[in-house]
Amino acid sequence: MIKKISSLAIVFSSVLIMAAVPASRQADIRDHPTCPICNMDRQEYAHSRMLIRQKEGDAGTCSIHCTAAHIAVNRDKRIIEILVADYGSRHLIRAKTAFWVIGGDRGGVMTLRAKWAFANESDAAAFIRDHGGRQATYDEALKATFEDMYTDIKAVRQRSIERKTRQESSPLPQDRP
Repeated sequence: MIKKISSLAIVFSSVLIMAAVPASRQADIRDHPTCPICNMDRQEYAHSRMLIRQKEGDAGTCSIHCTAAHIAVNRDKRIIEILVADYGSRHLIRAKTAFWVIGGDRGGVMTLRAKWAFANESDAAAFIRDHGGRQATYDEALKATFEDMYTDIKAVRQRSIERKTRQESSPLPQDRP
């Protein structure tokens, strides 16, 4: 009887812990559902999202591109740490200690040259083997982001203009009686 109760308690505890992990892991998305720079849905881009922990309050972005823009615009804010989603698990990890991959054949978020973070070096190496790119540090990935900023913003603006042109040229639905 005691063995059965102990087994049940272990199973119940495990279920509670497993249910709590996704909720706590996604708390940053609940608190910051959209990127303050581009207004993109951070849940949709959970694999590239970042969380900037600042003394003045946290900011959640969709990507390293928008994190760089936030840092540039908010130079006076005091950064405590920056977290980034592990590409595979989507868990937040420290950006400084992540294994970054720059480039490859996977399209980036808000950038033409992708920058992905991995918790494990072996995962970064496997991504490079399968998709190309090169391993980098956080500082190298952030520097590459600033170097790419002009080209990336130009491309985003061009896509926006094209989208508006298509919307304006498409016929409006006729009113029905």
